[in-house]
Amino acid sequence: MELPFTVVFEAPSQEELRDVLRMRRTWVAGLILALAIGVVWLLANVSRAEARPPAIPPVSLALTSRPPGAAIWLDGREHGRTPSELSVEPGPHALLLKTPGGLDGQYSLQVPGEGVALDAVLWRRQPSLMRLRPALPGATLVDVRLLDDGQVALSIAVPPGPQLQAWRLEPRTGVLQALLTDVAGSRLAFAADGRFLAYLGGDTGPPAAGTGVDNADRVVWLTPAGDTTPSAGWRAPLEPGERLLDASWSPHAERLLVVSSQAPMGSPPLSRLWFVAADDQRARFALSLPSEVVPGSEVWSFDGQHVAFLAHAGELSALCLLGIDGTFRYLADLDPAWGPPLPYPPVAWSTDGQRLLFVAPHQHPIGAPSGWLQPDPRHALFVADVFEPTPLALGDTNVDFATWREDGQLLGLSRAGPDAPLSLRLLGGGGDQQQLLELPLRLPASYAAAWDPARARLLVATSNASGGVEYWLARLGLEDDV
Repeated sequence: MELPFTVVFEAPSQEELRDVLRMRRTWVAGLILALAIGVVWLLANVSRAEARPPAIPPVSLALTSRPPGAAIWLDGREHGRTPSELSVEPGPHALLLKTPGGLDGQYSLQVPGEGVALDAVLWRRQPSLMRLRPALPGATLVDVRLLDDGQVALSIAVPPGPQLQAWRLEPRTGVLQALLTDVAGSRLAFAADGRFLAYLGGDTGPPAAGTGVDNADRVVWLTPAGDTTPSAGWRAPLEPGERLLDASWSPHAERLLVVSSQAPMGSPPLSRLWFVAADDQRARFALSLPSEVVPGSEVWSFDGQHVAFLAHAGELSALCLLGIDGTFRYLADLDPAWGPPLPYPPVAWSTDGQRLLFVAPHQHPIGAPSGWLQPDPRHALFVADVFEPTPLALGDTNVDFATWREDGQLLGLSRAGPDAPLSLRLLGGGGDQQQLLELPLRLPASYAAAWDPARARLLVATSNASGGVEYWLARLGLEDDV
């Protein structure tokens, strides 16, 4: 069949062939250039991937609160309610816990690579304040101690003679329970768990021949709480004119620190200290001081390896540290006072028992410039490490007492003047302070305080016009209302 058109093939000229070859070389060059760019891009991304640090795996942040059920805000985002376990990156985090009727708990957390757990104690907006009184009208409140179970131990003296009684107070209900009644002694000591008592009393029978020591205040009697019959006693090797002054239980009640006092005619007082085992009453002499230990000033580290206390001589009040191995350190001079200071020293232990936080005037070692040309701030905040000889000054402060909070931040207690209310503050770096609560308590004289951050309690002691001591208990925790 004949097609309606004619196909004519004409061979390309040499010039056309040369143009096609030139275009092929351009394509090849373009392809090579594209491949080169791709290789460079790939190598650059591989290098960046190798230089980029590996991804940090998240760690656990376990959050509980007292009371439970607080809303969790972590780094500005809500994460349910306590108790809860979150996965977070190691490093700093801002935590906010909110609960109805309570203060917002603001915490600065530094989460380590192995994770961390925080048990937050939430505070009420209005603290509960209670004045503590002796269990019997006409008796004298000699000493007050905070017990581990949230109750308060009261030691009272009953006139006319040296009669002591031990009572336990439940602050929420006001219920009192007698633990020991009408023992002849000069001072009582409570174990922190409230299960054991010790009191300083007399020996039985005549004094040892030729000693010239009477029977009064020379035996430390040990007894379970609620039992009027002593289970054991340690007889101190006292010298003529020497008497037992104080006793203090270690945190786990395995030993006591026992202090004696002697005041030679016309000479400064002398003190001797022993560690006495509670199980077999074996004693080990620890220290002799040319001053008097302030009764009730002993503050044990949580691990029971060290005890801080106040020593007083003339107008000197000194903070001291004693280890159960007998090591002794003179930490700092406190504000001078002609009379014995109040029993609670301005100190707080870290939970690991390795650091002691305290407030004291600036210390000027011998030979160091005192800066008399410039005004010297009255107080500074110090941290003493049990393995370092010299306390470290953290900076000037206007607080009277300080302690560690559960997240490691510092809490301070202060007042603007003698008649001003007490203020509880959160202490930040660089001297920043945030007021948390104000206690409706106006103290006319000097005061002392004992902290219990784990249960959000504060025990305040102040001198009254008659020369005695008054005690106040501030309950700050919201869980007391649950």
